[in-house]
Amino acid sequence: MLTLEVRRRPGTGAEMHRVNGPSATVGASSGNEVVVRARGVYGRHLRLLEKDGVYHLDLFRGIAPVQVNGREFLGGAIAAGDRITIGEATITVVEAAPSTQTAIPIEAGEAEEPGLASPSSSSPSGAPPALPATEVEYRALRLSAYRLSREASSAEDLAMDLTDFLDRELPPSEWALGEFSAAAGFRPIASTFRENPALPPAMVQEIRAGERLARSESVTGVLTLVVEPPLDSAGSVGILVRESPRLAARAILFLEELAQLAGVAFAGIAASSGEAPAPRRTPEAPAAPAPVEPSPAETVLRSTDDLKKIVETVEREVIDRAMRRVEGNQSRGAQILNISRGSLIAKLKEFGIPDYRYLRRERSRRG
Repeated sequence: MLTLEVRRRPGTGAEMHRVNGPSATVGASSGNEVVVRARGVYGRHLRLLEKDGVYHLDLFRGIAPVQVNGREFLGGAIAAGDRITIGEATITVVEAAPSTQTAIPIEAGEAEEPGLASPSSSSPSGAPPALPATEVEYRALRLSAYRLSREASSAEDLAMDLTDFLDRELPPSEWALGEFSAAAGFRPIASTFRENPALPPAMVQEIRAGERLARSESVTGVLTLVVEPPLDSAGSVGILVRESPRLAARAILFLEELAQLAGVAFAGIAASSGEAPAPRRTPEAPAAPAPVEPSPAETVLRSTDDLKKIVETVEREVIDRAMRRVEGNQSRGAQILNISRGSLIAKLKEFGIPDYRYLRRERSRRG
């Protein structure tokens, strides 16, 4: 039996994971036997494997070295007492005794955060999820994706949550969500790829030329990159998938919509970065959420599939929230929204957003 103590960040509480079996994968994706959501942890980061009565640590190809007991470690035997550091997370090997069982259970409630289903939750029989076939099913996926985007407190959390969401809801494929820029190409923030994929130059060139979707077929499958339209000179949000099996055209259209939604959500997170994020609930102390009225964006998502209307509604919410926070300061608002001041002024007029400078005047009078 392999027993691990996981701390996601220094100073946080520990989670205990017991592995009864010959191997287990560790990473940020919910598809792993040991789920570790922390900065610096890839979707599938490493594998713990029993060989000749001793547990070994193997890194997935393309993953940077981890640290074991404060020293760089590329893989090898581990024992009880070893401390594995991956980004901000620390994994301590509490017990490493050989096991003859083949199952790899995880204690209930330890590996998953609240609100995130286990890999088999969408399929009681354990079979892979089926591709959505109706507009009602896709509408439900959009609503779930919007809720994840609305609740995320950082770009890293949002990327991980959306990558897990795709990994859980669509047929078995490898996923990555990150940023695309003309200069640097695609940079993943969260990934379930077992090996970091090298994008063919032709795909990158197509995106740089203004295409929103580029595909490349090889013996390993179909590699597809979907990006949102760029905002001014800023980079775009991109979704990379190795399709297995090949996704239907309707699913690809959903990925284009999700990339746009993620782009708006990233801008919203940047606009709110000056505020302390609300603490996430833990399994030990669940908090019952107070009933709230649905936002205009959520109402639109429930009622229509018109992508233009959905994106405009979410964009208006983001800009309105940012301008309220900066009390109508257009220069500051344009900076945190990562758009030019001229573009912001045009959007304020287009969406009819109030002039929040009155908040400054009220504050001055009270002072």
